[in-house]
Amino acid sequence: MNRAENFLQNNRLTTESRQQRLQQLLARPDIWQAANEHRRRRPGIATGYSALDALLAGRGWPRGATTELLVDRSGIGEISLLLPALAEITQREEMVILVNPPYIPYAPALARAGVQLEKLLILHPHGHRDELWAVEQSLQSGCCGALLNWQGRGTPADKDLRRLQVAAREGEALHFHFRPGTSAASPSPAALRLQLSGDGDQLALQLLKQLGGQSGQKLHLARNPDLTRRDRPLH
Repeated sequence: MNRAENFLQNNRLTTESRQQRLQQLLARPDIWQAANEHRRRRPGIATGYSALDALLAGRGWPRGATTELLVDRSGIGEISLLLPALAEITQREEMVILVNPPYIPYAPALARAGVQLEKLLILHPHGHRDELWAVEQSLQSGCCGALLNWQGRGTPADKDLRRLQVAAREGEALHFHFRPGTSAASPSPAALRLQLSGDGDQLALQLLKQLGGQSGQKLHLARNPDLTRRDRPLH
């Protein structure tokens, strides 16, 4: 083999090695590719509110993804927003897990809304590390239809938010992450971000971000404020 042939062979091997490394990188579940989004996208879980479904790219809550709900004050009706989806999930015999809710959920109201209480699990991990572990493991398990967790006093690191997003994707779970309204100014890997606030007897929503869809729209929905025992906070 002369020098020219040797050079061409080495160049081909180098190119093949680079392509192989690129394919391995693109196969990682935490790498999002716009070109594959149309194949990956699945219909969402109906929210129970037709006006909201019409604004969402998947016509419902995104499956296998994190949805951030930014709320300044708990108990404004944010749980009522999720009730139709939670009821559907528990009626399919899938678990719904609440991690560190700020108030005791009012069981009779949940039951009246169709939630199967035997499929509802409440966790109170101690410390941020245990909480992160519990949320990640639950989302990855494949046994969790939906998981709701509330941000504590600390601000989660971006790498932790990405871990949870990947875990939700791997477990095909709906992940609802409640965070303070001040988080709106910070970037997030969540597939969907909604800002929530109380407006009289209604719940005001603003779409801050959604992958594959438009954002910036505002919406008002009727709310049910009687779903938590505010006289018995847990924290």
